[in-house]
Amino acid sequence: MIIEKDGYKFEIDLEATKKYYENNEICDCEACKNFYAQAKETFPKLDEFLDAFGVNILRPDEASWIQEGDDIDYIDITYTVCGKILQGDGYEVDIYDSLFLSVFIDDKYVPNSHGEEDWFSLTVFNVKLPFVIDRQ
Repeated sequence: MIIEKDGYKFEIDLEATKKYYENNEICDCEACKNFYAQAKETFPKLDEFLDAFGVNILRPDEASWIQEGDDIDYIDITYTVCGKILQGDGYEVDIYDSLFLSVFIDDKYVPNSHGEEDWFSLTVFNVKLPFVIDRQ
């Protein structure tokens, strides 16, 4: 499947990407559990954007974060897409979804060993959420 956004082109294997997310292990730290508890409802536009690439918003490969009082600043949250960037490596899209979020699309970032022949990453920046889960 070919996706075009603002003159950039991506060849996506939706089935392989969805299968990847079915088998992808998720982190069980408190900050990640906090993200899972509210990301889909808080960021519906981001969820829709990621879903077009076959990505499950609740199953990131990697997240970096710092706690700031009662909030968590997710410095970056990275996802994998099975496919290729045909035109536009380094593409960034900004999404206003209760916050101004930036999604950077890159085929050079390697968060994990994917085992996929063709893949690229979507990295989301500027996510900040209140801490809402019970602490362990």
